Amino acid sequence: MLGKVCTMNMSAEKNEIIKWVQSLENPVLIGEINKIRKRTSFDFEKEWIEGISISEARKKTSDFIKSLDWKK
Repeated sequence: MLGKVCTMNMSAEKNEIIKWVQSLENPVLIGEINKIRKRTSFDFEKEWIEGISISEARKKTSDFIKSLDWKK
Protein backbone atom coordinates (compact mmCIF):
# COMPACT_ATOMS: atom_id res chain seq x y z
CA MET A 1 0.00 0.00 0.00
CA LEU A 2 2.80 2.44 0.88
CA GLY A 3 4.40 1.95 -2.54
CA LYS A 4 1.11 2.73 -4.23
CA VAL A 5 0.69 5.94 -2.21
CA CYS A 6 4.24 7.05 -3.01
CA THR A 7 3.68 6.31 -6.70
CA MET A 8 0.48 8.36 -6.68
CA ASN A 9 2.24 11.27 -4.96
CA MET A 10 5.18 11.01 -7.35
CA SER A 11 2.82 11.05 -10.31
CA ALA A 12 1.02 14.12 -8.99
CA GLU A 13 4.35 15.87 -8.37
CA LYS A 14 5.52 15.07 -11.91
CA ASN A 15 2.29 16.46 -13.34
CA GLU A 16 2.71 19.68 -11.36
CA ILE A 17 6.30 20.04 -12.60
CA ILE A 18 5.20 19.41 -16.19
CA LYS A 19 2.50 22.10 -15.92
CA TRP A 20 5.01 24.53 -14.44
CA VAL A 21 7.65 23.87 -17.12
CA GLN A 22 5.06 24.26 -19.86
CA SER A 23 4.14 27.68 -18.46
CA LEU A 24 7.72 28.98 -18.50
CA GLU A 25 8.59 31.83 -20.84
CA ASN A 26 12.08 32.75 -19.59
CA PRO A 27 14.75 31.24 -21.91
CA VAL A 28 17.45 31.50 -19.22
CA LEU A 29 15.38 29.45 -16.79
CA ILE A 30 14.59 26.90 -19.47
CA GLY A 31 18.32 26.67 -20.24
CA GLU A 32 19.13 26.02 -16.56
CA ILE A 33 16.49 23.29 -16.37
CA ASN A 34 17.94 21.76 -19.52
CA LYS A 35 21.42 21.69 -17.94
CA ILE A 36 20.00 19.76 -14.98
CA ARG A 37 18.20 17.37 -17.32
CA LYS A 38 21.37 16.66 -19.31
CA ARG A 39 23.56 15.95 -16.28
CA THR A 40 24.90 12.43 -16.21
CA SER A 41 25.98 12.58 -12.58
CA PHE A 42 26.20 14.88 -9.62
CA ASP A 43 29.33 14.99 -7.44
CA PHE A 44 28.13 16.50 -4.17
CA GLU A 45 31.64 16.63 -2.67
CA LYS A 46 33.00 18.57 -5.67
CA GLU A 47 30.05 20.96 -5.61
CA TRP A 48 30.50 21.47 -1.85
CA ILE A 49 34.19 22.35 -2.29
CA GLU A 50 33.43 24.80 -5.10
CA GLY A 51 30.54 26.42 -3.23
CA ILE A 52 30.66 29.56 -1.10
CA SER A 53 29.89 29.94 2.56
CA ILE A 54 26.74 31.62 3.81
CA SER A 55 28.80 34.55 5.09
CA GLU A 56 30.36 35.00 1.64
CA ALA A 57 26.91 34.85 0.05
CA ARG A 58 25.60 37.46 2.49
CA LYS A 59 28.56 39.75 1.80
CA LYS A 60 28.19 39.41 -1.98
CA THR A 61 24.46 40.07 -1.72
CA SER A 62 25.03 43.10 0.50
CA ASP A 63 27.74 44.46 -1.82
CA PHE A 64 25.47 43.96 -4.82
CA ILE A 65 22.55 45.77 -3.17
CA LYS A 66 24.82 48.64 -2.15
CA SER A 67 26.10 48.90 -5.75
CA LEU A 68 22.61 49.49 -7.15
CA ASP A 69 21.73 53.01 -8.28
CA TRP A 70 19.19 53.92 -5.62
CA LYS A 71 17.36 57.19 -6.02
CA LYS A 72 16.64 58.99 -2.79
